Amino acid sequence: MLRKQTNILAIIVFTSVLTTAANAGVPDWLRTLAQQPAKTYADDANAVVLLDDQETTVKDNGEIVTHERIAYKILRPEGRHYAQHSVGFDSETRINSFRGWSITAKGLEYEAKEKDAFEHSLGGQKEFEDTKEKIILLPGADIGTVVGFEYEQKRRPYLFQDYWYFQDMIPVEKSRYTLHMPSRWEYRADWLNHAEQKPAEQNGTSIWEVTDVPRIEREYHEPDFRALAGHMIVTLFSERATHRNSESWNDLGVWYSQLTAGVRDPSPALQAKVQELAPASLPLFERIRALTLFAQRDVRYYAIEIGIGGYRPHPAAEIFTHRYGDCKDKATVLSAMLAQIGVKSYYVVVHATRGIFTDKTPPNSSFNHMILAIQMPEAGISQKLPAMFNDPKLGHLLIFDPTNDMVPLGQLPYYEQDSFGLLVSDSGGELIHLPVSSPELNKIRRDAKLKLLPDGTLQGEIEEVRSGYLAMLGREYLQHQTQNDRKKMLEHFWGPNLGGFQIDTFNLENENDIDKDLVLRYKFTASHYAKTAGPLLLVRPRVVGEMAGAFDVTKPRHYAYEFDAPFLRSDTVEITLPEGYSVDELPEPAKAIFPFAEYTSKAEKDGNVLKYSRQYTMQTTQVPVERIEQLRKLFAQIGTDEKNMAVLKKMN
Repeated sequence: MLRKQTNILAIIVFTSVLTTAANAGVPDWLRTLAQQPAKTYADDANAVVLLDDQETTVKDNGEIVTHERIAYKILRPEGRHYAQHSVGFDSETRINSFRGWSITAKGLEYEAKEKDAFEHSLGGQKEFEDTKEKIILLPGADIGTVVGFEYEQKRRPYLFQDYWYFQDMIPVEKSRYTLHMPSRWEYRADWLNHAEQKPAEQNGTSIWEVTDVPRIEREYHEPDFRALAGHMIVTLFSERATHRNSESWNDLGVWYSQLTAGVRDPSPALQAKVQELAPASLPLFERIRALTLFAQRDVRYYAIEIGIGGYRPHPAAEIFTHRYGDCKDKATVLSAMLAQIGVKSYYVVVHATRGIFTDKTPPNSSFNHMILAIQMPEAGISQKLPAMFNDPKLGHLLIFDPTNDMVPLGQLPYYEQDSFGLLVSDSGGELIHLPVSSPELNKIRRDAKLKLLPDGTLQGEIEEVRSGYLAMLGREYLQHQTQNDRKKMLEHFWGPNLGGFQIDTFNLENENDIDKDLVLRYKFTASHYAKTAGPLLLVRPRVVGEMAGAFDVTKPRHYAYEFDAPFLRSDTVEITLPEGYSVDELPEPAKAIFPFAEYTSKAEKDGNVLKYSRQYTMQTTQVPVERIEQLRKLFAQIGTDEKNMAVLKKMN
């Protein structure tokens, strides 16, 4: 529905802009860029940034004004969306001016002013917040068109930091960042994913510039764009606003601890609910589990973020009363409830995408999610838990995300594992490495008992048991579907590999009990599974489940290959042969062992039964680029094994 509204508004913008085309006031800086000699780029480059010129002025009262000029040249039809540009604003940010122009390859010129822009809320349908954007959409967007935008934005940040992003999914010819500061202000510039460059300094002004910045290549399973792109974080310091400086992670933790002081104070109703859910008669771990389930399932996710509400949670008593809140509200109400049973807990501020924060990331406030670290006394640890973090000062901390209701206490969502977060304690903050689960905790185990008919039809039953993050993904995939729809989804998923695949019966166990493995059992029929070749039947022992990854073999790999989490996948298949047939030839066993993964398989004959088993273990969340060739060999060996056929011969 939102896209349809945007299209209607776009028509309005086009109409308004087209009426001013004859008198378009294209600035000289954009005309100069449009007239410069064309460079050669990769055939699949959709556009190029000709110039990105960001100028930041810091005023003595802490106000920051950003003036930016950015220009693109469209190289392919897929790059037409670069004729659209947006600028964000909220209750603490104002757009002073915003304009855009386009110059087509035929020399036609168009202009859009701020009154031609339309507004769009960034909150989404389930959130209420004051974050919005103004959008200008220019006409004439075609191959060879140069578009430019210029805006000025005034803001009063809660923390004194600014960001310069100079690398994109398209090439960048030139990017410049200029910083103006008053006297008695200082800065620190931290470079990420790019070699540090010193600025030109003159009279309180610092200027950085980079040229010919290559694009971030699109690759299968590469890390997130923001974890790869070169950028610079500018941290500003002033004696007049020490509470808004963030020189270290500890400083950032102190600021957040002060900001959230008092929000976890309980109400009588909250205290009574804790006694109801987690009476003292229960073991401590069960009491904690009962409260975490309440935060996951009884506090509905709904964000109300206006002004400082984007950082500061609502009071726990208010969250409990209304039974809704965002991630930091869920963490807050749970923390307040845990305190009532004598369990201390701490905020952990994270980014929901792995790789945005690393051990080398300088202190900054670009987090977008909050979880909780629950301090576990020795008596409360009944088992080895994959989400446990041992802090030198605070002891055993069980990291828990109350927002994701598919992940049980003791585990972390896969996208938070192997990432970094800011642990906020009473004394400050520290950047911690979030735990990674072992492969054995993230399993898919399939057991298949099947029968092959003389006409090549395969039928039988498969039991699939999922644990860890693989159970979470399975529940997310199937949770809102009817039983009939689930059958259709599985038929659609497996059908292309089996041919004539039809599920006869289907059963799902533990779909709502996140503390148990998710179990799928289904009986199926796949007509024409085996291929006839004269007196022979060709049968693929690997029936379901493709494990080989993908590579574009025509291009070199630039970045690491990322997996959701470590895992262990195993298949055991027994195929009873049709009467009168015997195994004439078996595939060779597979064995591929690398530092990060291992794959083995074996096919054998046991009487009139063809048996096949395999196991695939991935030890890491990411294979670095220097080991990509090993990963390529692993996938190739898995792919070959998955396609291999056993040959059955009809006996005389």
